[in-house]
Amino acid sequence: MDRTKQTRSPADGEHPHGDRKRRRWLMPAVWVMVPLLAIAGVVTLVETTTSPAGTRPSNAIATGEIVGGRHVAVLAYETDTFPHVDLFRIGSIGYSVQAIAFDLETGERLWDTMLSNDFPSIGAEALAVGGGYAYVRMDDGLVILDAVTGGVVARDEQVPGLEDDYVASRTSYAYDEPSRQVVLRDRDDAVLAIPVGSVTAKPAPAEVSLRWEGELTASEPDRFLYSQTMEDATNYKARLPGPEPEPDPLTGIVPDTNMLHASWAPDDAWTANIVLDPSTGYAAGSDQGFAVSEAHDGGRYTYQVADLETRTAQARLDVPSGAGIDTVTVDAAGYVVMTVPNADQQGLLVIATADSIRASVIGERGWLGW
Repeated sequence: MDRTKQTRSPADGEHPHGDRKRRRWLMPAVWVMVPLLAIAGVVTLVETTTSPAGTRPSNAIATGEIVGGRHVAVLAYETDTFPHVDLFRIGSIGYSVQAIAFDLETGERLWDTMLSNDFPSIGAEALAVGGGYAYVRMDDGLVILDAVTGGVVARDEQVPGLEDDYVASRTSYAYDEPSRQVVLRDRDDAVLAIPVGSVTAKPAPAEVSLRWEGELTASEPDRFLYSQTMEDATNYKARLPGPEPEPDPLTGIVPDTNMLHASWAPDDAWTANIVLDPSTGYAAGSDQGFAVSEAHDGGRYTYQVADLETRTAQARLDVPSGAGIDTVTVDAAGYVVMTVPNADQQGLLVIATADSIRASVIGERGWLGW
């Protein structure tokens, strides 16, 4: 018998040891892929079996026109992402304070910037936005952000003209609406001002300084900042712009001819109120020919936009929730902007116009927290 060792001829020029080499090469890939697939499975399980991360906006919304002509809303909020994968953001243990911007025309989120990952969370409130910048006051000072990208331009001692004289107190900073300037008090008790659209602090004009004398005092952080709501955001009736009606000559009673009631509200509503413009006390949106109502039926809040001429609803938004409006503001372009909590304890930014009303989730994150 021929016991000569038989060898196979390589087919198509392949070496007989090629398969073994490929197997040796594949083993490290398998060891890498299996843990990654396991992690992906855990992430998917967490994302699909837990409630969305809670977000709590502070009681201030800044609106304005930025470069490019967009009207935006900027606000600060606190979030607790546990047990979501956003927990794994570098430098965050799951709690953070963010500044976020939305396009008022589309409701699109433009940017969402982490301002602090301290625990417990520090207080933050949007002061103003306009031109190229947004301004947020915090318990540890002032932050100026790029209004288009959300990038931090300067904060605390980095603010030109302020430097080491900055005060680490949220209440040492404010917005002076008549002059459209951010005002602040430095360590020497001088009142400085930053015009909206600028980053440099300079001595405030005399009339501005007088207006804020004694007002920009430092205070301790407010532990309940993110749970506060605006008082008198709604009422069962609201005034409309225009001259006050004359009182009845016999009774002295002033007729309600310039008062608005939410007559268009759903029939099953327990309560139906008109949203108020905090700067005027009138029905929010009334100078643009519309009004916004908030109705409650026990399981949800219904927000409607109504035409003031016809007193009929033009748009509707239902929010399953146990609480109503937290805060409201009216943009110079006529947008009525509100924050409202939903049933998942997330803040919603609700934007109303004459013929539309939409909600955007504050702090909503996609896959892997992005």
